[in-house]
Amino acid sequence: MPPSQFNVPAGTKGWLKVLLGFALIVAALLGVMNGEVYAFVNIRGTVETAMVELFQGPVELGEVGLSGLNRIVIQDLTVKDPLDDSVVLLSVDELVLRYSLLELVIHLSNAQKAINEIVLRSPELWVRTEDSGQWNVSRLFRTQNNLDGDAVDLTLKMEKGKVRFIGTNLGIGDITIGLDGVLKVNGSKLALERASFKVFESEFVASGTLGAGAVDLVLKGSDLDLGRITACFPQTQDIMVRGKAEMEVRANGSLAEPVLNAMVAMERGRLEFPAHDHIAYSVDKLEGFFRYEDQILEVTKLDIVQGDARFQARGVIDGQGDMNLNIIAQAFDLADNLRFLDTYGISGKANVAGVLSGTILQPDFRGELYVTKGTFWNLAYDELRGQVALDLDSLELNGWNIRSDRSIYALGGSIGFGAVPDVELTLQCSAGRAEHILTMLEIPGDLTGRLDGTLEIKGASGAWTTRGKVHLSDARYQDQVFESGSAEFVIGPDNRISIHRGTVTMGGGIVDFSGTTQSDGALVLDVRVQNILADSFLLLKDWADQFEGRINLSGTASVRGSLARPWVRMQLSLDEATSQEAGMEFDVLVQGRQVVVNGRVLQIPARTN
Repeated sequence: MPPSQFNVPAGTKGWLKVLLGFALIVAALLGVMNGEVYAFVNIRGTVETAMVELFQGPVELGEVGLSGLNRIVIQDLTVKDPLDDSVVLLSVDELVLRYSLLELVIHLSNAQKAINEIVLRSPELWVRTEDSGQWNVSRLFRTQNNLDGDAVDLTLKMEKGKVRFIGTNLGIGDITIGLDGVLKVNGSKLALERASFKVFESEFVASGTLGAGAVDLVLKGSDLDLGRITACFPQTQDIMVRGKAEMEVRANGSLAEPVLNAMVAMERGRLEFPAHDHIAYSVDKLEGFFRYEDQILEVTKLDIVQGDARFQARGVIDGQGDMNLNIIAQAFDLADNLRFLDTYGISGKANVAGVLSGTILQPDFRGELYVTKGTFWNLAYDELRGQVALDLDSLELNGWNIRSDRSIYALGGSIGFGAVPDVELTLQCSAGRAEHILTMLEIPGDLTGRLDGTLEIKGASGAWTTRGKVHLSDARYQDQVFESGSAEFVIGPDNRISIHRGTVTMGGGIVDFSGTTQSDGALVLDVRVQNILADSFLLLKDWADQFEGRINLSGTASVRGSLARPWVRMQLSLDEATSQEAGMEFDVLVQGRQVVVNGRVLQIPARTN
């Protein structure tokens, strides 16, 4: 509140002292002589003259009169701007001057000292910074050349007072401050010992001083609705805070450009983001220290506790809401706090360090994370670490390493969060497991083994294109064991498969295959079996005693169904026969775990582990 509302310019004090002293003497003497009517007339005239000498602009008064022998009451005081008499600078419903008759007698030559209390009931002051940088209230009081250095020392009572700051440098528009309580005028300063200060729809206990264009106040509040305060500032107005808080604010510096330093503490609250489909975060404890200067909010320290997780932030947010915050999070539950990641099977408790920029409406985070015991695309892992860039549009992964047991996966690329989520990922496997990849791709099937190689996944959700160049070793499909296998393949968005080259080694021989999905949905493969022992080839196990040494076969295979429930029709023929004539053919039908070779049924038992 500008001190000029209460601090009379030094040159004006001399005039007021004479006028008010004269008014008090006349009021006291005539009151004692029972001349109330005459006293009233003279008191009004004297007060009007004093007000004209005090204020620059036009002054309007209501009733003026005595109340007992020690009070002058002024009703409906209005002071207007001298440059525009349609603009009100100050209005007071009732102004009461209390004085001491004893002091009046003692200080007849300086009657102003007899005034011991001024009561302002429902005062309202309009304060505006003008284009010139001056305050409009600088035109409130007159200045005189005849200076009087005597200090004013009195008590000022404010009842339901209001100061309206029009267009402050806080960047939050007009501010209305309510003020109730006892204030002390001491020389050129106004001291608030324990006043009630209402601002930002919250009530504080205020102490400190106002004077010489400067402010030094401490505001303390408890059981405050923090959401009402954060809604007033552009930096935090897009966050809905639910919870009761304690706050201590110190305001110092000039009245034109005050500096606010604040401490906030809250327990059991909630942070909501209405613009983001009301995403919400529970808060067990919040403690923060802030500095607000020149429309910039500096977060000197912010700690948020959520269960086992702890979130820390430091940095600045400017008047446009642009953030630059250093973020550290420990045991941050990804599934609970970033629920949109659940679509991609991402979970775990993360330690995160990085920088949050952008705005609340368009946030952007770049940093590093380390997660233990989580999942990525349904793959359970022991630990994950890497760099991340996250905004509302996408999640970018750079240098990710995922360890699951003894397997290591290197991952990079991006995941888009559009109406139809899209991905562009490259996964490199080192001592990976085939069963892990099948889990990630949500492909059920009884295939196990070590997997090395690269997978590239691109496209929209449900319409991905997967390119792979992989190598299997120590592998098994159902009950068929093979030493190694490799393939270069593409799986299109319509589940059309193209195998450029596939090779399996088993029983000392090699099985080569290649082919593509046909228009009828069947994957047709050219198959060539070379130098294989029949008893190591599950499909020919029942015919192994008919062959001597190794055999070669060739033919085609038509594949339908799934890896878990395959349907395969194979036509194979011997290229060379050792114990049988050349051209011997095998008609193979695989349905699930049942194999029929030339009419003979072979049931593959289900695995129990």
